[in-house]
Amino acid sequence: MPSPAEPSRPTPSTDLATTLSLSEVLSTLGLDHAAAQLETATQKAIARQASPTALLDQLMREQLRATVEARARAALKRSAIFPLTTLDTYDFDYPKTIDRDLVLKAASLAFIPEKTSCVFVGPSGVGKTHLANAIGQLACLRGYRVRFVLAADLVNDLVAAQARNALHRRLATWATPELLLIDELGYLSFDARGADLLYQVFNRRYQRAATSVTTNLAFKDWGKLFHNQAAAAAIADRLVHKGLIIRIAGKSRRSDQEVE
Repeated sequence: MPSPAEPSRPTPSTDLATTLSLSEVLSTLGLDHAAAQLETATQKAIARQASPTALLDQLMREQLRATVEARARAALKRSAIFPLTTLDTYDFDYPKTIDRDLVLKAASLAFIPEKTSCVFVGPSGVGKTHLANAIGQLACLRGYRVRFVLAADLVNDLVAAQARNALHRRLATWATPELLLIDELGYLSFDARGADLLYQVFNRRYQRAATSVTTNLAFKDWGKLFHNQAAAAAIADRLVHKGLIIRIAGKSRRSDQEVE
């Protein structure tokens, strides 16, 4: 004769589902902003005689906004972009020449999914880093994985990794971001080893991820920078291919400020 079935026992998950308040349920699900807004939003919905669906819609949209903003802040922190800048604060009237339409095209971020490049070429103090970082910040806000690094720091990082037999891992790290911002390429020259390591970064990213570079040197002068014409030509070719080349001419704003 079969034994009588044992009565079902509540599981811990059942206990949570039946004992928690709605606010606690939202918090448990990670919807902290919605949980914090629940009471106020409910009172306003009652006053407006809004439907439960309208209340839910408002709460979820506010939660989405808060989540997106939190992700953007985290992405900006991980990117190490410095300084943080915006296109709105760039004075397009200051440089002697700049293709504003090309800058705005870069700011559309289409070059990121296209896995191409955006290069800012011009003398010191005309705002190359300002524009590159503004575009990098926009990319963070759009949810792209972005990383900023000075060219010299990038090479030093790779040299150190090579010394401890970790070069492959570090190259993979620099190949990962959907947008890599390499600042100040051209202010310091590199020996043959540095040129080779930098070439490996560009080669790994070529047609696989987007790269933005600021440089004070015309491409024809890159042989002096790398002391290796072959590496210079190979890197330039990968950047120019289907890339946006934004040339800026003018006096350094920093030198003007120093005179004042």
